[in-house]
Amino acid sequence: MEQNLKAQQRLEAGKLSPRTIGGMLVVGHGVKHFFNAGFFVLLPELQIHLGLNNSAIGVLSTIRTVGSGVANFPAGYITDRLTNHWAPILGLSIIAVGLFHFLMGISTAYWLLVLTSTLASVGITFWHPPAIAALSQMFPRKKGFAIAMHGTGGSVGEALGPISVGALLGLLLWRTVLQIGVIPAVVMGVLAWTMMKGFHGESGGPTSFKTYLLAVAQLVRSPALVTVLIVTAGFSSIQAIVMTFLPIYLRVDLEYSAFKMSAFLSAAQIIGVASQPIMGYLSDRFGRNAVILPSMALLGVAVLAIPAVAPGWQLLLVVMGMGAFVFSLMSIFLAAAMDVAEGDVPATTVSLVFGAAVVFSSFTPGVAGVLADMYGIVSVFPLAAGIAFVAAGYGVVRSILR
Repeated sequence: MEQNLKAQQRLEAGKLSPRTIGGMLVVGHGVKHFFNAGFFVLLPELQIHLGLNNSAIGVLSTIRTVGSGVANFPAGYITDRLTNHWAPILGLSIIAVGLFHFLMGISTAYWLLVLTSTLASVGITFWHPPAIAALSQMFPRKKGFAIAMHGTGGSVGEALGPISVGALLGLLLWRTVLQIGVIPAVVMGVLAWTMMKGFHGESGGPTSFKTYLLAVAQLVRSPALVTVLIVTAGFSSIQAIVMTFLPIYLRVDLEYSAFKMSAFLSAAQIIGVASQPIMGYLSDRFGRNAVILPSMALLGVAVLAIPAVAPGWQLLLVVMGMGAFVFSLMSIFLAAAMDVAEGDVPATTVSLVFGAAVVFSSFTPGVAGVLADMYGIVSVFPLAAGIAFVAAGYGVVRSILR
């Protein structure tokens, strides 16, 4: 009750309820993921029109992921230090995403595409720490559900992104599609900045960088948190491989149209929209491990089945089954981390989850790209499935030994 009262008091200046702020954060997360999903749909177009091989696509995805991962750590520190400035952090992060997508659309060299796509990914990264820290503070007793609803917004964006970009590619050049993205980004950025003005995060965090580093060091000494970070890293590796090469498998290997390929990806996201709040509720009710570990194993089975089933409705069902897990589990990982990491650096806890995920997963698209050039693109799916089984097994062993 006291925590809920504090959350309400932090909103008094703006006269907005926690549900209103939470709803805006869900919508903003959807816009962020709209851009993220749209980028991956554009990858086959980049490959076709610029004559890039799978290794070049893998390297682009790897550098983009590394940039996002490195940005997590200053994002967490800045968010924990500037608890009264979450409004501009959220607003500018979305505006930056649109701006760098626009610049990507006018880039003429491969290295410029890599640079602008990486900077757009950095902008995306700065959304998570203040948004998830705010939700955890506003809904302390329903953390898993609140973060899952935030994730659901992301899944809606991921579902609408592919189908929308696929339809636009039938009307516009890929460069134009990237350039017009600046419009919704600016609108959402201004909205987030305006609505968050009345919200102030909890104060009392580290007052110096040295104190901050000590708090982080204490945080990562938790065995339970380390387990969460390692399993999350495995999950993110799978996600990076699938998101990079599934569109190319559908578009290039199976020769699907851009719209049909986008429809498959959107179908997976729609299932993720439905499964995410259910998983959040179940994790609040039965515990995070009871949801995470079986889901990781089932994700491995679904990914392994992608190249094994016949194209058509069978493949669609498998991709949708994969979507139930690959687009919903990150919210549960975040809730698990927030559970075991009590302290003065809530935003940094979020950054650690994303940062650790990237440290381990950043190289996997590059490795998968080389594998695809050597043995065919279907070889990337057993790699992703193997990571899923190993991560699930590690989580089970750690749970037994704890």
